[in-house]
Amino acid sequence: MSGVWELELNGTELLGGKITVIFNINNSIPPTFDGEEEPSQGQKVEDPELISTPHFMVEVIKNDGKKALVLDCHYPEDERRLSDIFSIREVSFWSTSEFECKDTNYTLNTDSLDWALYDHLMDFLADQGVDNIFADELVELSTAPEHQAYITFLEDLKSFVKSQ
Repeated sequence: MSGVWELELNGTELLGGKITVIFNINNSIPPTFDGEEEPSQGQKVEDPELISTPHFMVEVIKNDGKKALVLDCHYPEDERRLSDIFSIREVSFWSTSEFECKDTNYTLNTDSLDWALYDHLMDFLADQGVDNIFADELVELSTAPEHQAYITFLEDLKSFVKSQ
């Protein structure tokens, strides 16, 4: 990863950095079905490249350390219409004394957010090192462990089915 990041691997979840970026490789391979019909006989079919595009959360804690700004990000399926390869889905504040967001915490879906404020949040993330370069590198970083987890899953499935 470019920049100054410390990485910590916990099963399928990775944590790291001055700000904290958390992502999980579970369900991070987008569907490959594109709705097209089966190829005609003799037509060569190329398998799509399977890359991991994990949902990720960016947690930013200021000096007082009491609250964290949490930005829930994802890779949109239709990235052609966006200048950024990732987008912010939700924004919330969490108490740093609690590990997870509670249902009682207010969470703002960015679909209802003013576009200028949304752009400022994206600029803020870029200033923290979370930009398109980071997002590309995150895809590369997450793809290898996702593929390894998939292979392990298939081996476990095979073993499970064979056992009596």
